[in-house]
Amino acid sequence: MRIQVKDFMSTPVITAMAENNVLEIRELMNEKGIHAIPIISYSNDKLKVEMTIQGIVTATDISKEVSDEAIVKDVMTSSNVQVIHVDSTAQATAKMMIRHNVHHIVVMDKGEIKGMVSSLDFVKLVAEHSIG
Repeated sequence: MRIQVKDFMSTPVITAMAENNVLEIRELMNEKGIHAIPIISYSNDKLKVEMTIQGIVTATDISKEVSDEAIVKDVMTSSNVQVIHVDSTAQATAKMMIRHNVHHIVVMDKGEIKGMVSSLDFVKLVAEHSIG
């Protein structure tokens, strides 16, 4: 059985902007019970609006040492944001997480964020499927 990302990813995805402050992100994470939020921006040319992932902010990024007034763009991770296609396999996703040493991957399809995969999603996947 080939398990695809769309079979176990977390949805819906909550996003934020780089201009948000850390307090807003902390409150959002607590309210939604999540540990990572993609940071996006929009470009607007005359023909279409395009979304771009600028980074990702995790619970670790906004640890207690970070001021509530800090701006997300100053604490987010922007250089190691991993993206995978919705039809990719669980195995390919796991290998990407290991290779890039990340705990969260953004799942996309046709330029839109469709979900997120976290280390916890893999724990749930193993718990739900017999592996031996």
